[in-house]
Amino acid sequence: MVAIKTEFSEFVARDIKKYEGVRIPLKTSLIMRIFKRWTKCTNLHPNPDDEFCFPNVGPSYSIISDYEKRMKFEMGHGGSPWDITDERLMVERMYPEGYMLINGHHRWAAAIRLGIKKAPIKILNLTHEDDIIDIIERSKNDKRVAIDLDDLIFVNEAEYPAEKKLPYLADLRYDKKRIRLGFPALCRFFQSRGYDVWVFTSEYCSVDHIEGLLKRYHVTPDGIITASGRIEKTEENKKKRIREMMKKKYIRTITLYNDIMIVVNSQTGDSDQIPLEGSANEWVLDVEKAVKGIEENEE
Repeated sequence: MVAIKTEFSEFVARDIKKYEGVRIPLKTSLIMRIFKRWTKCTNLHPNPDDEFCFPNVGPSYSIISDYEKRMKFEMGHGGSPWDITDERLMVERMYPEGYMLINGHHRWAAAIRLGIKKAPIKILNLTHEDDIIDIIERSKNDKRVAIDLDDLIFVNEAEYPAEKKLPYLADLRYDKKRIRLGFPALCRFFQSRGYDVWVFTSEYCSVDHIEGLLKRYHVTPDGIITASGRIEKTEENKKKRIREMMKKKYIRTITLYNDIMIVVNSQTGDSDQIPLEGSANEWVLDVEKAVKGIEENEE
């Protein structure tokens, strides 16, 4: 049992130091992700890229203390300490051993301090910098479109028209997400014109989960970025390398929004903002019209 603040901070620092320079995220098979739902708390390792581990930020001991009280209450009433929430700790499998925490550091800390043996986990395969570099290197196109799934494509049917629902079991597997009407056709439109289609989500979910969902709608993106907010925390030298590769690879990048399309020429640094004035039903057609307009101006 790690009881006091100083001891716990030193415990985290030792763990980070132990795997510094050797830790590597590993991809995990679907079967293992389905059936591996628990692990020893000592098999879990803090993520050095998370604010929890930053010396100038560090863990919130008030949050940890609150989790401890709630866990003790559950155990004192015959329950599991993890009954405080139905959300498992999100982790990635890690070389040389164990799992790296993605989300749930404070609950893990409370469990460690209380001497709790096992924790419920959800194993993810997230997008990493090396994956992004691999996408760029494999591409045969020199143009790219970036589409935010959360803001544009995963829609509320009461607000936007949606594609046909998936069969019942598939619908449950993919959290009953609704895909914006015309999105499959829009992806085909861009890819037929020599664009790589990159999709982003801030959700903590596996790349193959998004890939499987979109494949159901006959969409095959060239790049899938999950937990996109994590990329912003990437080491600056890695981000710089990715930016330089993007600039060299893609002469044009289009970023789509509900009411505007931003077009950036990587060679000149110039950018244009093209308004998208169509209604919810006409958004896809409006995007296609704007892209055709760009092509006509180039001729």
